[in-house]
Amino acid sequence: MAKLVAFYSRADENYFGGSMKYIQIGNTEKAAKMIADMTGADLFKIEQKIPYAADYNTCIAQAKEDKQTGKRPEILNLPQDIDQYDEIYLGYPNYWGTMPMAVYTFLESYDFTGKKIHPFCTHVLEV
Repeated sequence: MAKLVAFYSRADENYFGGSMKYIQIGNTEKAAKMIADMTGADLFKIEQKIPYAADYNTCIAQAKEDKQTGKRPEILNLPQDIDQYDEIYLGYPNYWGTMPMAVYTFLESYDFTGKKIHPFCTHVLEV
């Protein structure tokens, strides 16, 4: 059976070492691509139909509101099924100690019975 790396990642303006910086590829996407290369897995980027703002502070306010209200953002190009995959690597950034709400949308869209899930989480800490 095949493997899948499903991931949610944030590009645009991000917080790094005490300052804001625009990036084109988020950290979780970079890690997801490395895992896919090592395992031969297919990639699926979990993308919201209505993305959060590119501005970091606006984004975190939007994401925090979604978390507080339990919103499940609609996902673009959600696969019809994932039956062909027996192992799924699930990647996401840490949003207030949990996953972004769109990852919950992804998880609630399928039956994972009998599948092995390998979660991986990214987070940038100021050192």
